[in-house]
Amino acid sequence: MSVTLVSAREYGWGQGLADHRFGSLFSSPPWIEAISRTYGFEIMAALPAHGSNKNAAILFSHIQDLRGSRTVCLPFSDYCDPLVEDADLWIELVEPLLLINSPIRMRCLRNSLPSRDPRFILYRRAKWHGIDLARAEDDLWAGLSGQARQNIRYARRMGVVVREGKGLEDVRLFHRMHLRLRKSKYRLLAQPVALFDNLQQAFSRDDHLTVLVAQRGDEPLAAIFLLQWQGVLYYKFNASFDQSCRPNDLLLWQAMLFGHRLGLAMLDLGLSDLEQPGLVRYKRKFATEERDISFFEWLPKDLHDARAEEVSEALGHVTRLLTDPSVPDEITQAAGERFYRYFA
Repeated sequence: MSVTLVSAREYGWGQGLADHRFGSLFSSPPWIEAISRTYGFEIMAALPAHGSNKNAAILFSHIQDLRGSRTVCLPFSDYCDPLVEDADLWIELVEPLLLINSPIRMRCLRNSLPSRDPRFILYRRAKWHGIDLARAEDDLWAGLSGQARQNIRYARRMGVVVREGKGLEDVRLFHRMHLRLRKSKYRLLAQPVALFDNLQQAFSRDDHLTVLVAQRGDEPLAAIFLLQWQGVLYYKFNASFDQSCRPNDLLLWQAMLFGHRLGLAMLDLGLSDLEQPGLVRYKRKFATEERDISFFEWLPKDLHDARAEEVSEALGHVTRLLTDPSVPDEITQAAGERFYRYFA
C-alpha cells in the first residue's frame, strides 16, 4: 500500500474520519482552519493512497522558521492522536514524516501505537481530565467535591452570575482576560487575538462556540471559552480579571449544566501541565476521568542545530522582558501577535 500526503484543508477534511474513535476537536476541520488562518501553517494529512483502510490518517505540519525545521502533530493542540489503529498501517503512514528528516513531536491521549514504536521516545507527560455529562443534574452536583460546591454557593451569595456570550465582542473580552492572566500569573505571551477571531468565525457557523462570562453587576470577573465537536464540549481556555468572589467553580458548574442541557456526552477539560499542580487539583474537584497525555518525539541521527537552540533561548529571554509588569498590556499583546507562532 502507498501513502499520499494532502493538504487537510484542500482534502475537505473529515470525509470518513469525523467519527474516528481517536478523533477530537484538535483533528476537526474548524480547528484546523483556525490554526492555519492564524499562523499560516499548512496542515497536512498522511493517508492511505489505495486499499480498504481509508479511515486512517496522521495529521501534521512541517514548520521551518528561526527555530529550525520540525514536524508537529499538531501545532498548539492539547493533543492530536494519530487516526490509525492498525500497527502495520501506522508504520506505513508515519514513514513519509520520517523521510522529512526533522524532529517529529506528537501528543497522544488515547492512541498507544507511538508508545510501541521503538523509534519514538516518551519525553514528557501531562494530565487530562474529563467530566461525564450523561448523568442526571442531581448526580452531576453530587459528583462535585465538597470544596467546589462550597465555592459555587459562595460566588452566588456574592452576587456572581454567569451569562452566555456568542459574539465577537465577548470573544474579544475573553482575550483581554487571557492576555492579563498569561502575563501576570505565568509570565507568558498570549495567543494572538486573531486566533480567537478565527475560532469564532469557524465554530460559530454551527453555533459551536460559547463564552461563559461570570460577572458581578456589570463587572466581568472571569470567563471560559467553550467549543463543541462531535458531542463533546471542550473547555479550551479559562481566564479571569478578579478571583476574589471565587467565580471559576461557578463557571465550570455552569459549563457542565450548559453541556448537559445540549445533550452532550462529555466536558473535556483539556491539558494540565504537571508543573501546574494547582490546576490539576482544580480540575480533579469536578472530573470523573483522568488520563495521561503522552508527548512523543522522534529525532534524526546526529541532530544538532545550534542556531535553533540559540533562538529558543532568546525567545524565552524576550518573553520574560515583555511580560514584566511594567510593560503596558498593549506592548505585550503586540509581542504575542508577532512571536507566538515560533512557540509551535
